Amino acid sequence: MRIPGIYRDERGSETIVFETDGTFLETTIRSVTFEGDDFDSLESEEESEFFSYWKGTLCRCKFILEIPVRLATPDGMRRSVLMATIELGAPGPRGGLDDERIQVSWIESEFSIESPGHSGWFEDELLSLINSLPEGFAMQACITCGLSDYSPYGHGSFGSLACFRDAASDYRDVDSKEGIFAVWDRLTDFVQETHLCDQYELRPKGRGYRG
Repeated sequence: MRIPGIYRDERGSETIVFETDGTFLETTIRSVTFEGDDFDSLESEEESEFFSYWKGTLCRCKFILEIPVRLATPDGMRRSVLMATIELGAPGPRGGLDDERIQVSWIESEFSIESPGHSGWFEDELLSLINSLPEGFAMQACITCGLSDYSPYGHGSFGSLACFRDAASDYRDVDSKEGIFAVWDRLTDFVQETHLCDQYELRPKGRGYRG
């Protein structure tokens, strides 16, 4: 999948495209290739003077992205686009970045919604959109799939969603922290919240560790 967008920092703006297979991100900015499994963990082979880094990862910048998603509507399935803004701050005095903000908006002819932008997590920002959709509309993506879950120990801001498609029958019975630990070593891989595969199934309420 391709995710087009704009990269901005104190040196200017660039049109970019992220290439992703649903688990890994890659893009080229100012002739430098960056790779990572999250927007806040993008690394290049060598640090360039044209960017800011924190422990080898890109920082002090903003991404404005158009993320393709599937939207189920009362009239059938539709291709749609989420607008996502990701801001990565400067290295903080106590380690990490001093700021990281994520905000997502979704505009269709039937609705226009925007996430609060306060959490710093794609999970929370996307769920705020999903919970605000009009009746009869639903996002079809890994975050709403009945075979995905997060680790009780925590997770990254994007792309840390565990997929259990190869252990589907056992995962469907999970409804607690103890249950997710029992099947955790059988996860297939980690996927991006906005990814979608052909084994998608609608997530029922109460399933898994995250409910």
